[in-house]
Amino acid sequence: MPDSALPDTVHAVDLLLGAESSRTLLRRLEDLLTAAEALPARLYLADIQGAVYYIAAGFGCSREGADLPFDQPRTPGQLVVTSQGEPVGLLEVPAAAAPRLEAVAGILGPILVQRHRQDLTTHDLHHAKEQITHLLAAGDLLRHLEVDTLLVKILETVLTAVQAQVGAVVVPDDQGRPKARVTWGLREDHLAHIKLRDGRSLVAATMEDGQTRCLDEQTIQHDLDLTGLTAHLTGLMTLPLTSRGAVRGAVILGNPQEAFTPATSRMAETVCALAAIALDNALLVKAMVESERLKQEMELARGVQAGLFPAKGLRTGPLVIEGASRSCSETGGDYYTFGDRGRDVVMMIGDVSGHGLGAALFTFMAHVLGKRLFRASIDLDHCFRLLNEELSDYQSGRFMTAALVEIDPKTLEFTYVSAGHNPLLWIHEGKAVWLESCGFPLGIMSEGEWPPSASKTLSPGDVLILYTDGFSEAVDPSGEIYTEERLAAAAIAAWEKGLTPTEMLVSLNAEADTWTQGAPHTDDLTMVIAKVGPLPVSA
Repeated sequence: MPDSALPDTVHAVDLLLGAESSRTLLRRLEDLLTAAEALPARLYLADIQGAVYYIAAGFGCSREGADLPFDQPRTPGQLVVTSQGEPVGLLEVPAAAAPRLEAVAGILGPILVQRHRQDLTTHDLHHAKEQITHLLAAGDLLRHLEVDTLLVKILETVLTAVQAQVGAVVVPDDQGRPKARVTWGLREDHLAHIKLRDGRSLVAATMEDGQTRCLDEQTIQHDLDLTGLTAHLTGLMTLPLTSRGAVRGAVILGNPQEAFTPATSRMAETVCALAAIALDNALLVKAMVESERLKQEMELARGVQAGLFPAKGLRTGPLVIEGASRSCSETGGDYYTFGDRGRDVVMMIGDVSGHGLGAALFTFMAHVLGKRLFRASIDLDHCFRLLNEELSDYQSGRFMTAALVEIDPKTLEFTYVSAGHNPLLWIHEGKAVWLESCGFPLGIMSEGEWPPSASKTLSPGDVLILYTDGFSEAVDPSGEIYTEERLAAAAIAAWEKGLTPTEMLVSLNAEADTWTQGAPHTDDLTMVIAKVGPLPVSA
């Protein structure tokens, strides 16, 4: 080999030291080896604890191969790479090329160490940037003064911070009992089955002692009683929302993309500390606002809501549709409508966060926008995207869960979209079928997706029920909720009696009132029922 082909030490140092990443460093090392006609070659890195060299890269060959123990004799082609006298790695080249590459091996050790330190620094900076981003998001919670919106934002912020797939925010109800106010993948019944071995609910225990708990999959199986829980948990973290020495609620997070670590636990605690302050402020503002409400505000809200609902039912072909709404206070945040849309029929139900004038105005705006969109010949998911954009621009601090159904009265085919709303109840041939939500509530974020369901077909006698959680979450004097299962059972019983939609509305409202034993409802009760009558006989 001519002297001109030998690697120049100064050039090699400049080339390798200037690599901006580990990948670039390996690529430039391969260029040097290629120029020196020293392929195939392998780069091993030292595992000090294991006392072996393991293959990190192959040049002109695969990177597969056995580890090389430190005490194994070196072959003529194996050049030990060191830094400050300590082994860093090993460069394996053809034996004939080894003498020409001793200088490269001599400078490679310090460069590998420097590159490793730079990679660690880059990783730490990236991690610090993520932490700052999450803390800024947590600080942004302080500007939300509407409790329901704030609770959604809290869950969204903490889920993002720790990369958990499911979670819930739990706060005390009026009687001081823990209640899941916002959930994502963890329902109220799930939380009820996540217990400590002493029988206490995990969330309730967190709210009692104010302690953070972080459990991996093995600890979950050892420390918890999950009897009756159908969901699979790979990790759990519960954190109190503590402000001014009082626990205002708790956050539970589950199934992280990567296992929870002490670092993610500390980040979650920091976010929850800021969230608790924001919640405390929002609760104080809420109490002040509620104590200062004027009678004129309620009168105005009632006037706004008076004209929202259909004046009468709808009959088209074999379909009969009826609806009704009852407010739990002077004004409500529920909404429903139905009507013809070309050759199809649409039904919509919505539940706006909160009550009072703000909720009434938000409902009225959703009604006006929805009516305009329904008259346009656009798909259901497009309707919700446009409606969400408009409601987000309103920036009221409120949001709305909603479901929209479109039915062809001739074929009885229907599709639906749902934005964080309760599952729709379909009594199909005497059986209860639940149609789950497919998107986030409207008005929270400016963008979102609400994919429509697959087309389904109603059968003669079938009933489709849209309802708000005032029914499923009605509470009896002991604090037990009515549940969707009881609602389905009551609906099937009414179906078996052959009741009309109007009669079913009366019956299901009466069931909810019986459950509360005359106590005032704590949420609005709204329901729309579509029933398929006998099909017309062909001439």
